[in-house]
Amino acid sequence: MKQIVFLIIVNICPVVLLGQTFSYPMPPDSILDRQRRVAYMAEHFWNEQSISDTLNFQNPRLLLDYQYLLKQLDEKQAEAYANSFIELACRKKHTLGQIIYWLDNILYDSSSPQYDERVYMLLMNAVLCSDADSVMKMTPAARVKMMKKNAIGKAANNFSFIDKKEQVHCLYDINTPLLLLIFNNPDCSLCHSTEEKIENNAHIQNMVKDEVLKILAITPNSEIADWKEHQYPKNWITGFDQNKEIYQKQLYDIQRLPSIYLLDKDKQVLLKEANYDRLCQYLQENAHITKREDSY
Repeated sequence: MKQIVFLIIVNICPVVLLGQTFSYPMPPDSILDRQRRVAYMAEHFWNEQSISDTLNFQNPRLLLDYQYLLKQLDEKQAEAYANSFIELACRKKHTLGQIIYWLDNILYDSSSPQYDERVYMLLMNAVLCSDADSVMKMTPAARVKMMKKNAIGKAANNFSFIDKKEQVHCLYDINTPLLLLIFNNPDCSLCHSTEEKIENNAHIQNMVKDEVLKILAITPNSEIADWKEHQYPKNWITGFDQNKEIYQKQLYDIQRLPSIYLLDKDKQVLLKEANYDRLCQYLQENAHITKREDSY
């Protein structure tokens, strides 16, 4: 029976650390429902001993396993277990510092394969509501403030830009079922390769052809002469942030370039701080939004 239970745990939490001192919680045999097993593991994942062992936080692997559990739970459950975890961690200041460091790198950093704003926000809000000192709360407070801007399901911040004829436009002037907003820089090699990939993506190009999608490329931090010289794809709308308001007013949390956002017809955010691969994954998983509807 122990072998069966272990296999179930492996299936629930695939990044299992064999041979490490950390002991994964074993759900009772009486709990057969997978969702209840996940909830049990999340609730009992941490204890005083595991939090106190600094070896458990020399790398982020346990935190990744914990993230995997939390992301499968509903908001109420995930929030409760996140609060309990951070409450335990607050008793060990050095441990809490390590936890915040790793979470910042694996869940907040948009270049991380494990980027997960929902779970990161849960854990940072738990820190802000905890007994941690004000210094320990500085990074979480700054991160939460930025993440609330352009949150998934919320309206994107509006901004103005000029086109290559120096005519002024606004984000909300663009009418389209879907808008692919790409923050870029003409000197950015990754931006160039992303442009090419989007141009060679048949699915995206069909969306443009079917008038389901428009592409807006905004340069927020370059010399205007360099921007004017750069040759963007012909069917792209291009703009330059002449007033530098996107960065100066921190309208968007642009961690790296290119930074890709996908907005719906009402400019609500569907996808944020994405790269090309995450964009393709989103479009594949949400194929229904990529087809033209009469209501648009």
